[in-house]
Amino acid sequence: MQLDSTLKGVALGALALCLAIPAQAESFKMQTFLGANAVTTKAFEEMAAELKTATGGEVDIQVFPSGAVVGPRETMDAIENGLLDGQYTGPTFFAGKDPAMAVLGDTLSAYPDTATRDEWFTKGGGLELGRKLYAKYDLHMICNVYWPQEQIPSTVPIKTIGDFEGVKIRAPGGLPSDLLTRAGASLVNLTPADAINALETGVLDASDLASVGLNVAFGMHTKAKYSVLARHSMPVTEMSVSKAKWDKLSDDSQAKFEQACLDLSATLKARLTEQDEAAIKKARDELGVTFLEFGAEDAARFREMLLEVWADWGAKGPDAQAIVDSHKAYMKSLGLL
Repeated sequence: MQLDSTLKGVALGALALCLAIPAQAESFKMQTFLGANAVTTKAFEEMAAELKTATGGEVDIQVFPSGAVVGPRETMDAIENGLLDGQYTGPTFFAGKDPAMAVLGDTLSAYPDTATRDEWFTKGGGLELGRKLYAKYDLHMICNVYWPQEQIPSTVPIKTIGDFEGVKIRAPGGLPSDLLTRAGASLVNLTPADAINALETGVLDASDLASVGLNVAFGMHTKAKYSVLARHSMPVTEMSVSKAKWDKLSDDSQAKFEQACLDLSATLKARLTEQDEAAIKKARDELGVTFLEFGAEDAARFREMLLEVWADWGAKGPDAQAIVDSHKAYMKSLGLL
């Protein structure tokens, strides 16, 4: 009996010791797609600190701003090579690697607003398709992160699709450029900095760049006195990490990582919306910018043109086609097609 009590005591002591030992910490070097002072980067840093506390140190993220380790188009390769462990970025940066990334990375004129776009991920199968695509590159896509729809700074009024005819517009390539070309625009590939100068000198009429908040911050509206909501581009951003590193995490830490990603998305929806509202007020009151928005007829026409873009890009590979088919099915379920 004494021996049994002793053994039980040893076993209980060992169990208590095991329970007291925290899960092994996993450090994640992750780079963002914007600079150190961007709202997105600051929010990501807050998320990293909170997640480390929530997981008892098991998930320890070191946040790097864009360009600190590699260029924004190189983060996926950097994860493969061990320079990074994860990324908070946009799939369109990897369009050159896989056309499916281009299709996943921008929903263009498919949806009337970002809330409907994001519901495709949660209700329409988008997250599952994204994870399947990223798994081919040994990555785990944690969640899509909110990003606002973009507007076009322009020196000329663009009220309808027909007004794009002959407009010289800066565009970076990919699906949005394809759509704008079909609308009749003349595309010029310039950096954002060069686009600002080109708008001021009249070399450009307009620029496809970002949301109102960023367009104002970049100085796009110094010369461009119109901001056009054409729903030509609705980019996707996401957070993903090395699949090998992800698999080392406990189930509890994986769940907390996913929730932290969703919470980051909600935080940024609030902060970026506030940033856009302040920028719109500044643009109107201080810069004399007029805001234009396409009506229902032009929105419907843009969706029809989008189907042509999707037909071409879906033909580039089965993964791209699967994403196109999923979008079309979800849009039909909503009565958008």
